[in-house]
Amino acid sequence: MGRQIFFNGGFHKETEKLLSIQDRGLCFGDGLFEVIRCVDGRFLLFAKHIGRMRDSAAFLRMDFPYSTEELLEACRELSRRNGILDGELYLEITRGEAPRYHPFPEGVRPTFFIVLIPLRRMPEDCWSVGVKTVTFQDSRGGHCHLKSINLLPNVLGKQYAKEKGAFEALFCREDGLGKYLTEGPSSTIFCVRGGALITPDLDNILPGTTRQCVLELARKEGLEVHERRLYLQEFLAADEAFISSTVSEVMPVVQVDEAVLSRGRKGLVTARLQAAYTAFKKDHLE
Repeated sequence: MGRQIFFNGGFHKETEKLLSIQDRGLCFGDGLFEVIRCVDGRFLLFAKHIGRMRDSAAFLRMDFPYSTEELLEACRELSRRNGILDGELYLEITRGEAPRYHPFPEGVRPTFFIVLIPLRRMPEDCWSVGVKTVTFQDSRGGHCHLKSINLLPNVLGKQYAKEKGAFEALFCREDGLGKYLTEGPSSTIFCVRGGALITPDLDNILPGTTRQCVLELARKEGLEVHERRLYLQEFLAADEAFISSTVSEVMPVVQVDEAVLSRGRKGLVTARLQAAYTAFKKDHLE
């Protein structure tokens, strides 16, 4: 029968042609998205993800057509219809279909769709050993706090990492003191120095849902937490490092470009936070 998706209030075959070529998401990237982890047919931190999406839509003066409860039921139904219990849920909203003029159109209904796909499989040693990363110039604009569908710089960063045999790119900007890290194309950056956890502050980066969860868990673990500008040289000298995201969860970083971190091994603090996050997941499925 084929996989089904949710599109503008109804369920459709994934192969149906539903999106207009005049949709502002296609023409302008005028839209937002979220990715939510599906575990045993339930959804991790669902309300937090939808809350961020709703707040971002309000910032963009975009109507948000569904309640959190309506979306949760639609997502559960997608899981049932597609028989996917362990997966990745992708939600997207655009301003809708309108003639291609730049200003916001009036009286336009947003386009809203949801796709649930099986969880992508990665080698277990990504978590048990760690991954290689590469630095990449951050060429994005000034609204990185929005999970916008304008992702060309992120795509270029991911492709650069792939070509270098790395798992993730680490976006870099520069000030008078040198290069500093912001985030990955699909992840948040952390390091540990002297027992304290350090992560870039929310200076034009995404306020990641998993990022916030990791910070809360770190504080519960008794760790000192610093949210501030994180310079590359400081990161390279860290005791240990990791990235976080909906799919990567808490993943050790053991190499940046040609530099080896943490003697090429997962650090003890990273291991503690991995365990804490695994326990956290079980209690926060919706």
